[in-house]
Order: sequence, then C-alpha cells, then structure tokens
Amino acid sequence: MRLFLFAGEPSGDLHGSHLLEKLQKQMPSAEFFGIGGPKMRSLGFEGEFKMEDFAVMGFSDVFYNLSRLIRQFNQISRNLVENNPTGVILIDYPDFNLRLAARLRKRGYKGKIIHYISPTVWAWRKGRIHTMARNLDLLLTIYPFEADCYKESSLPVTYVGNPLVEYLSHYEYDERWKEKCNIPADLPVVALFPGSREHEILRNLPLMLQAVRLLLEHDGIPRTIAISCKGVKEAVYISQQVAALNLPEEAKILTVPHTFTYELMRDCHVAIAKSGTVTLELALHHRPTVVIYQLSALNYFIAQYCMRLNLPYYCMANILLGKELFPECIGRHVSPQTIFEHLEKLDRSGVDRSVCLRGCQVLSTVLHGADASEKAAKAVARGLM
Repeated sequence: MRLFLFAGEPSGDLHGSHLLEKLQKQMPSAEFFGIGGPKMRSLGFEGEFKMEDFAVMGFSDVFYNLSRLIRQFNQISRNLVENNPTGVILIDYPDFNLRLAARLRKRGYKGKIIHYISPTVWAWRKGRIHTMARNLDLLLTIYPFEADCYKESSLPVTYVGNPLVEYLSHYEYDERWKEKCNIPADLPVVALFPGSREHEILRNLPLMLQAVRLLLEHDGIPRTIAISCKGVKEAVYISQQVAALNLPEEAKILTVPHTFTYELMRDCHVAIAKSGTVTLELALHHRPTVVIYQLSALNYFIAQYCMRLNLPYYCMANILLGKELFPECIGRHVSPQTIFEHLEKLDRSGVDRSVCLRGCQVLSTVLHGADASEKAAKAVARGLM
C-alpha cells in the first residue's frame, strides 16, 4: 500500500507529522510519501517537493507566487495519476488541495482521496461542499460544528477532535523558561504574538507596541513586554520596530523564542495576538487576549468586495462559543487606542477579565481532542478499505 500525503504550510506539517506517526504504527507495511515540512521529514517522509515550496499566506502572497504554484500543481497531479497510489491524504491548505482532488478525479484517478481539516465553508464559498462531495471519499473535521455544514451532501464526515487539545495535553512545560529568557519573575507579563512573517510583524507589531505604551502611560505599572519570535530573521524585524517607537522605561521588552511559546501563553497576564490559530491556543491556556489583524489594502479589498466576508466573529474562540470571548480589532485601519481600551479592561481585575476567564473555561469543555491524531489515523485506515 502506497499513501501520498500533502501538507503545504507549517500548521499542516505539524498536524501531518502527528497523523503520519500514528499511521506508521497502524500500517507498518505501508509506504508513505509526498510533500511535507521538517516535522514530517523527520519521520522519514520524502517527496519531490518540500512544504517550504508552497508556504504562502494571504491573497497577495498567492498572487505573487501564482505561476510557480501552478507549475508545481501540474507536476504533482501528473505524477500522482501516473504512479496511482492507494490513497491521497490532503492536509488543510484547501485552495490548493481541493483543486488537486478535482484534477485527480478529472484525470481518472480511482484511489481514495481523504481531506484532513475542513475548509471554512461555514464562512464563505459554501459551493465548495458539492465539489468536495464529488471528489472526496472522506472529510475529517476538527471543530464540533463543522459536520452540520455537510449534512445535506453525500460526503462522509468524521469529527476527530482538535489536535491542539492533544498537543497541549502532552506538552511538558519548562519551569525555568523565564530564567532562560531573562524575564523577571516579579513583573507581570504582557505577551505579544505579531505573527511569524515579515509583513505580519511590520503591520501588527507597531500597533501592539503603541497600545502597550498607552497601557504603561495609563497606570505606570512596570511590566515585561514579551514578544514571541520565530527565529533570528524575525528578531531583526522586531528589534527595528521596538527601536522606532521609543517606549518608556517602564517597559522591559524581550523576545521569547518560539520553543517557549506555550510557556509564554501559560504565564502571561494578558496578551495581544494576530488573528489565527494562536488565539485558540491562548484561549485553551485561559489567557485574556485582544485579537488584531491589520489588513493590507489588497487583502481588505478582496475580503470585502470579492469574498464578501461579513461574519459576526473571525476569531475561532469566539466562533466556537457563539459570542465574544476575545475582543477583535480587525480591518484596514486598526487603532492603537481601541486595542488599548480592550487591553486595559482585560489587564485589570474586574468584570471583563473575570467573564473572559470563565469563557475560556467553558471553551475547554466544548473542544475535545486529547487523542485527535489517533482518531484521525483510524478514520483514514477505515476510509481506505
């Protein structure tokens, strides 16, 4: 049995590595190949491309890399039809993967096609449901409400739980992380998660730092400002932004390596985070958070006029609860003053902070998934029969 797996971005590589590890144990005689990142490759997984060749984010990134992505798409689909593996397992990355599934069916591929992690059909492009039902043999979802989106279709759907819950349940926190990062033990920590890409840092970090400055000027309480940082290159962008803002002496600003991300989440008092998976991780750590995302002009135009996005909430923690858990500041012109006003309410002891903390506790009971990867692997094995 030969199985092709595709993960085109870091989150897919993370989920794919856990799925692959379980599949290798359940199917020791199977051969696994395809496209993945460093985590999947560490398990002996190989293919003609690497995940890094596909890692683009946002509409503008896709636009600028479109010709290269098309060439890679054509080569992958052609090779899969020629090699005819037993099954194709597509992990998230829906704009690419759903087109790949359609191309494979059009070219006569008869094997099983399984998609792990549902696209956001509940937010936009619901018409994809019918295309998915036509081309996929199984969809594995990670949020409890998603299966209902497909109940009118013929597509088999299995909810396996959320892998983030699994990762957190097995994570071993480093109790000496503050010492290793030179973070004072006696100061409250404001955590900033501006994103990992240059354009995200440049758009979001200045807003976060200006909001923090307003907080410091408001009450004068000394704090540690800890900025989550993916690597050396990102640290350069961060240091440039920090130097440009000339923050007051009360702000002790430090960067925290991504290896201590969960420690920072657990031990911070309050956070500001770019919209994305990080906000759900913060909610599962029960950390009050202001969610922001400064859209570029192009991304704003596409979201507003092409996709016509008009959701009550964009943060997954809010979507899961059906109400505001974390305040959202998302759009073309995000104001540091607005971020500060939300931050100040969550920072001080009071009703807003208490309500937020109680909501995080409720969310932890709503979202399951301590064995999500195991369930996903078993569902894949059944789906291949």
